[in-house]
Amino acid sequence: MKLIRSILAAFMITVAAVTAANAQKLKPEDVVAKNLESIGTAEARAAARSLIAVGNGTAKFLSNADLQSSGRIVIASEGSKFFFGINLESTTNRFADELYTFDGSTSSVGLPRQGNRSALGLFAQSNKMLIEQGLLGGTLSTAWVIANISENKGKLSFDGLKKVDGKEAYVLGYSKKGGGDVDVSLFFDKETFRHIRTEYKRMSSAGIGLRPEDSTKYDETRFKLIEEFGDFRAESGLTLPHSYRIVYSTSGQRGTTEIEWKFTLNEFSTNQKLDATTFKAV
Repeated sequence: MKLIRSILAAFMITVAAVTAANAQKLKPEDVVAKNLESIGTAEARAAARSLIAVGNGTAKFLSNADLQSSGRIVIASEGSKFFFGINLESTTNRFADELYTFDGSTSSVGLPRQGNRSALGLFAQSNKMLIEQGLLGGTLSTAWVIANISENKGKLSFDGLKKVDGKEAYVLGYSKKGGGDVDVSLFFDKETFRHIRTEYKRMSSAGIGLRPEDSTKYDETRFKLIEEFGDFRAESGLTLPHSYRIVYSTSGQRGTTEIEWKFTLNEFSTNQKLDATTFKAV
């Protein structure tokens, strides 16, 4: 029994070493190629000149289950052009609609009918690379950053393996040309190379008090945005996620706020003629 345990332990160490070695051999371009293959063949991807995804879901404050609203999401894209809209059936100002557009040169975060942007809208307004670089919405958009990495001229780094919900995923770091103050991590399922998660992190400096001794009373504010994708199924020759979850959180001087948007996507369409005004600033 002791000998068997020793052999098993040695075997597990060998397997772990081989797995780690294989992970180290991967380059960002390897993950990029595998991810594109997981979406569809080169012919199928090229044939999908435009893509529309529509679904239903909810928005809620995770710290208060009573604060919740239902609504619909629409993601439309054509090449690098992008439209992202969330319409909520909210009777209060605690929830706001979202409307983000990019026409290939100019991006916009629309002012919702509720009058004030949500925390997510404010984050997008301050960090427009989410919209302009094809990050937001992941593979639900033809503007997907991985499919347009040469046009965006962004930089990818291979950041190893991490676990997401108990499953291993390869992680790529992404930074736009010229840099920025948002740390972006893209997660790809180790077995299928499907894009399952994106994390955005940003930290703002602590406030400055009127007197030097007052500055110590101010905390740094940490912002974090997570996109999660799941339930991958075939649509028009492409394998696309049918579940989409967004979690936005801040922590700092004013405490912690955490908001979730959760959608089930049930309508997909490719190669629909999209009016140019769809992507214009609003």
